[in-house]
Amino acid sequence: MVTASIKYEFSQRFRVPAAEAYAWCTDYSPQDHTLMGVKGKRKATHLTEDTVILEDTIFSGGKAVQKRKLIRLDPGRLRYYNFHLTGPTRNSLYTYHIVPDGEGESMLEYTGYEVWYPRKAPSKGQLAEIAKAEDASWRTEWGNLARAMERELRGKRS
Repeated sequence: MVTASIKYEFSQRFRVPAAEAYAWCTDYSPQDHTLMGVKGKRKATHLTEDTVILEDTIFSGGKAVQKRKLIRLDPGRLRYYNFHLTGPTRNSLYTYHIVPDGEGESMLEYTGYEVWYPRKAPSKGQLAEIAKAEDASWRTEWGNLARAMERELRGKRS
């Protein structure tokens, strides 16, 4: 079996305080995929106060992709970790850190450490293209989430 690894990272600004952004991001619900702008289903099982199992099914191009993920929460440091247990990117790790960024605003610092299982070994150029495409996709989804978060949380303060 061929295995390949890519890393990508980006930041996403939130116009809400860091603690509120963290709580919103880690309050997993069946509507999450809709907020991201993708078609999917989500089931969240809270094993402990800092451990969640997510069972996601994403529908794209006539296919259903299922993933099971272990989420570890670190609210004291406004960090959380997403480890893919199953699916096409099993054994991948995604890190999230919400940091204060000015008066009443915050920033998500995201890093994806993805493991892929292609049929044949990709070139360095192909890996760079995959990382670029993943980065662009996640930036779009997190932009959608940021707008939904801001609408919801700013509306509660009005």
